[in-house]
Amino acid sequence: MSSSSSNPGTYYRRGMNAERGMSKQCWCGEPSDNFTSGSATNLGKLYYCCAKRYHKRHLFKWVDECLVEEVEDIKSVISGVNRDISEVRLNVSRLENKMKT
Repeated sequence: MSSSSSNPGTYYRRGMNAERGMSKQCWCGEPSDNFTSGSATNLGKLYYCCAKRYHKRHLFKWVDECLVEEVEDIKSVISGVNRDISEVRLNVSRLENKMKT
């Protein structure tokens, strides 16, 4: 987790950044872009922000947190696909049995 989690403004920023995963654009309409932090506490850490650059009322998300959200979200999709595949296999097996009789 970022060191900014203890910052009082963090809750506000996280609320503004409600979209999960990687954001393609800021809510102001500007595209988002990725940058590298130069701060001592997060030196070299990648983040997404509004192309206008970071401002507390614009998009700001750490890239690593975005990726974790993307992976979490895709897990449920994969699980659903696996259930669908199992159902199709079962239906194929039933049809094959019907064809044999």
